[in-house]
Amino acid sequence: MKEGAGASAAGPKSKLILFSIILGTFMASLDSTIVAVALPTMAAEFSTSGSTTNVSWILLGYTLALCCFILLWGKMGTNYGYRKVFLTGTVIFTVMSFTIGLAGTMDLGGLNTIIVMRVVQGMGAGMITSMGLAMVSSYLPGSRGRAVGAITLAASAGTAFGPVLGGLLCNFHWSYIFFINVPIGILALLISTYSMRGVTEIRGEKQRLDIVGVLLMVIMMFTLIYYLNSANDNGWFSDISLALIVTAFVMAGLLIWWEQRTEGPLISVRLMSIRDVVGTNLVSLLLFMAMAGSYLLLPYYLELVLGYSTLEMGLILVANSVGMMLVGPTVGKISDKTGINSGMVSIGCLISAAGFLMMNRFGADTGLPFIIVALLLMGMGMGIGLVASTNLSMRYADPGEEGQLSSIINTFRQAGSSAGVAILESVFAAGIVLPLVIPDGLVNAFRPAFFVACLFCLAAFVVSRFTKDKEYRESSSSE
Repeated sequence: MKEGAGASAAGPKSKLILFSIILGTFMASLDSTIVAVALPTMAAEFSTSGSTTNVSWILLGYTLALCCFILLWGKMGTNYGYRKVFLTGTVIFTVMSFTIGLAGTMDLGGLNTIIVMRVVQGMGAGMITSMGLAMVSSYLPGSRGRAVGAITLAASAGTAFGPVLGGLLCNFHWSYIFFINVPIGILALLISTYSMRGVTEIRGEKQRLDIVGVLLMVIMMFTLIYYLNSANDNGWFSDISLALIVTAFVMAGLLIWWEQRTEGPLISVRLMSIRDVVGTNLVSLLLFMAMAGSYLLLPYYLELVLGYSTLEMGLILVANSVGMMLVGPTVGKISDKTGINSGMVSIGCLISAAGFLMMNRFGADTGLPFIIVALLLMGMGMGIGLVASTNLSMRYADPGEEGQLSSIINTFRQAGSSAGVAILESVFAAGIVLPLVIPDGLVNAFRPAFFVACLFCLAAFVVSRFTKDKEYRESSSSE
């Protein structure tokens, strides 16, 4: 194993390191959803005849760039250092945010230029998110559970606040949704540059990059995510949709075949052969499907059905993040002290399912206390389930493997987010009663969507029952 120079982070520096990672993670997650509410405004400004078809690539390009290359950044972190990749990603993300904002206020380059810059910004976001979990495992081993909990909550909070904050900022101009990243990015860069200087990094031996694996991964993730995001418009079983999904499965098969045979694979074969690593990541995928899909629908329910203003809606949705913050740190502390995670994963899945079951009862006359309790329950369940599943998975990483496992975890999360948004949006659209009468015509569309989210959480619970903590698994196998 290789080590960087210096000593492990301790005391105030460890808190600064964690804070800078939280800032970067929140910022990258925020941009996965904050742009969605601005698409109609941007479509009108760029004269796309009121359609969001072309302008939607501003959102899709970011998601694709983030997901397609995230495993590559994990390997780069192992080869060249987690700190270098994280700082590079932060610089790229911040500069692109500022440049896109300028393009909006000064009319520079047009729609295609902004799409290209969003793709580059997505690459920077992938560098940030892929390194977060790896750095806390390498730099802060003594408080890994609490640190993982804080980062997981930051990622979830960024996804949750995106639509609400986007709606508020678009009251001024859509460019503000990009400018808001600049001070956050500069602060994260300054703090991380200072706090991470001289900190020890334990990394695996430098390996050559798996270029074939990267190409197969890019094609697989591109076709899969494009299918999920375009199937509503093209039809889930149209010729183009079938071609996309078949291509994704073929590329997945080729990727598995290649990774088992190449030297220095993009995806760690050892990690992906561990049942508990795969199981906990499937749990995360299913929970992110429920969470991201519901985040898309909840603002519309509160605004269109109940008539809340954008500000009121934002304050109500904070209850979800409050639920996460109430339980996340406690889960991390329990993990640090006991190493127990598997039982908490199952509990979190069930609590989340209960929250979505309450949402399934949302109607045109639902009182605010009932809504708050449902959001709190869902948030608490997500906080418990996601923090515990991430901690369980990260315990299986050997020194030097943190970057690859961090990238695997984030790949599952991003895939879950894309799938959840696409599926719940389709369920919602199928449930709309025509001719549309608001609010009654929408209530019957929201309810089945939230019920499907509940089913995702129950499926995650079933998967979680087949996972075990590393210590328990090793003690059982030695008997």
